[in-house]
This record gives sequence, C-alpha cells and structure tokens, in this order.
Amino acid sequence: MRQVINYLAISIVSIGSYWMYTKQWGAVPFLLLSIFFFYKAYDEVSGRAQKRRTAKEISRSTAPGGKKAEIIT
Repeated sequence: MRQVINYLAISIVSIGSYWMYTKQWGAVPFLLLSIFFFYKAYDEVSGRAQKRRTAKEISRSTAPGGKKAEIIT
C-alpha cells in the first residue's frame, strides 16, 4: 500500500510540475521532489523502514500445520 502512495505522490508532483512550469515557477517542483526524496532517504537511514519490513516478515511467517515436504534422493 505504501508503494501505491509513493507512486501517487510522484504522479501528483509530476502533474503539478507541468502546471508550475507553464506559470514560470520552475524551481518549486524541484523543491518538492527534493523534500520527498530527503524524507525517503531519512526513512531508510534511520532504520524505521527496516523495522517495518521485519515486522511484516514476522507476521507472515507463521508455520503451516501438517506434514512438511521431504527431500527424496
């Protein structure tokens, strides 16, 4: 879901940047994109993104019941 939100944010900024370029406000889209990418980089460096990924992996990794597969050689 977060990836969809990221794509949506980049799409909105792209459309807004086209409009701003026609109004001669060309530096504003670069400022908005730099803020967005700074937040994404800070999220990765601070470790919050890693904590979210490990939390998702732990919640999905419940062992199924029943017999496990065997390797036959």
